[in-house]
Amino acid sequence: MASLVTVVLALVLAVAVGIGGKAPAPSASPPAASFPSAPAGKTVDVSTIPSLLETLADDSVGQIVVADGTYPVSPASLRRADSLWIGSAFAARSNPVLVRAATMGGVTFDGGGSAPFGCISFEDGAHDQTWSGFDCADGEADSTGVVTFGGYPGLAAPYAITLDHVTILASCTGNATSASAPTTDHAVYISEAVGGPHDLTFTGLTVDGRGGLASAFHFNHSDAADQNGWDVHINGLTVTGTQQAIILWDPTIHDVTVDGATITGALRYAVRYEAGTNILLVDVTSSASGAGGFYSTLGSDPPGVTFSHDSLD
Repeated sequence: MASLVTVVLALVLAVAVGIGGKAPAPSASPPAASFPSAPAGKTVDVSTIPSLLETLADDSVGQIVVADGTYPVSPASLRRADSLWIGSAFAARSNPVLVRAATMGGVTFDGGGSAPFGCISFEDGAHDQTWSGFDCADGEADSTGVVTFGGYPGLAAPYAITLDHVTILASCTGNATSASAPTTDHAVYISEAVGGPHDLTFTGLTVDGRGGLASAFHFNHSDAADQNGWDVHINGLTVTGTQQAIILWDPTIHDVTVDGATITGALRYAVRYEAGTNILLVDVTSSASGAGGFYSTLGSDPPGVTFSHDSLD
């Protein structure tokens, strides 16, 4: 009997792993997103927008933890007590700061249907900030971005800003409800400022553009005194249903890297390029684009753009 049990066990093991093979490793779920490490300084917990802004101006604070919940916010450009206008009031900081949700994705900034809706605007010299784990919801971009960098000629550029695992929800709306609709309303809008917004990093950004957003990223507008973005790194981008996902449209753009992007269901193009230098697209994958994965009037392989391991359909 003992020998029979031994034989049966051996057969079961052989079937499970294959003769001469190894037992398959259990499938692993992708690791959950984690917050970046907090800089030096004290940690302060907040539960209102005014207290968040007041704490952000305190240079001794290295980490601000926002209690989970939904926070009504006025459009950033109105600069009200509940507006996330991150401008000159924070430019005097000399130490970096992490602003994060208590749990990843646990905080929603809600525009209450406002138009134009600016969820967060980084302007006028704001610098060395990381914002992590937030959602933006319920507002119409209306000729701007849900999140903006620059766009106000004469103001100093924001720089050294990181958005980490920020989500733009489908309730952030725009007018780009068809391939031919105006391309005016965007998730992230990078525009003109003195010196150009620079050293910007976006990690794990998710954009659901099915409410009519024209793009996930739009780089546009500059003049002799006010430049557009440079030294911009976009890593691990996920975009669904925008008219276009990435639009590069300004001659002062330079050193922009998109490293890892999944773009699904763009109504027109996944990536549109017309101007800029040293643009690097790495592991960018698009599918079900209405008119093509990549387009430029300069051709399919324009100067200024380098492609690496991309699949643009």
